[in-house]
Amino acid sequence: MRIAMLCWRHLRSIEWLAPKGRAAAFALFVISLTAISAPHHNATADDAAPAYQPGWVEVWAGADAASHTWLVFSGVTVSPFSNVYENGLRLRVSGGYGGYVYTGERRSELHTFTARTSYAEALAGYLMRLGPVTAKAFAGVTAIEHDIAPYDPDNPVQGQEIGPKVVAELWINMGASAWGQVDASWTSAHNTSGARVRTGYRVWKDTSIGIEGALHANDMGEDLRGGLFTRFAWNGGEFSIAGGYSGRFLEEAKELKDPYATATLLLQF
Repeated sequence: MRIAMLCWRHLRSIEWLAPKGRAAAFALFVISLTAISAPHHNATADDAAPAYQPGWVEVWAGADAASHTWLVFSGVTVSPFSNVYENGLRLRVSGGYGGYVYTGERRSELHTFTARTSYAEALAGYLMRLGPVTAKAFAGVTAIEHDIAPYDPDNPVQGQEIGPKVVAELWINMGASAWGQVDASWTSAHNTSGARVRTGYRVWKDTSIGIEGALHANDMGEDLRGGLFTRFAWNGGEFSIAGGYSGRFLEEAKELKDPYATATLLLQF
């Protein structure tokens, strides 16, 4: 309003202009007043970027390495009737390829064996949320192959086997910052099983640090792991790295002495 009054005073001060000049000045005054009195548009939540919408597909890939073994792996989980966080059917396919080296005494001589291993699996399951707990259960079929050179007559884990597989996965939020994770699986292919336990604490936003332990087994024996991890999560994905020590749980004096490292990237679409 003060600006309009100033404009009007200025308009009166130029009354000496010719009629055409006064008409132009009056038109300019009206335009200015209209612009000043027009409502201003302020940014609101409606103008912000759309809220995050969870996807219905999860894709992951990663690598795992120790002094005597390595593995690369990837997979995809599809939620055909809901987003990845809602209750519903889940379809999963995954696979991996790697290698390992071990030694053994055969006929009173120590031999070194080199192996290549691969696996592929197809599973169907269901996700259910129960308050702070998210539970997943899967069942399906897997194929696992171990190619060992030279041939090891004392190793029962050789060649390809196909069999049923079951998987259980649990996630629990323990308050605003702490969480736990338990994964377990078993298949009749080479009697292969595995379990991993993690507990983490969000130290900044959704960046967590924590401890982990895992046990992997087949007809050849068991391996135990223990270490630390860091997990970075965001809307639409997560990245985690872990490291620690692993070892033969039953045959090597129950000690963990072989360092390992794991990295995994997961994205949602």
